[in-house]
Amino acid sequence: LDETQDKVLKLLKESEGMILDNEPLINTLQQSKLTTSMIVKRVAEATETDARIAVEREGYRSVATRGSLVYFVIADLAEMDP
Repeated sequence: LDETQDKVLKLLKESEGMILDNEPLINTLQQSKLTTSMIVKRVAEATETDARIAVEREGYRSVATRGSLVYFVIADLAEMDP
């Protein structure tokens, strides 16, 4: 994305006359628009995935609590006199 942005800025700086007649600039802007839309889509998917992972993680929290309780109970059993 940075490459495309730099290329657009360079083409704008070097353009002479009507900007709309500059084919490489127009093509680069179209490519930049496509790239940006793909990035926005991927960010939205990543946000959705992150939310689903957070929900699933909360489902395992009670299991982790019980597991740690069982571990410490068993570890304390070794300290008891037979």
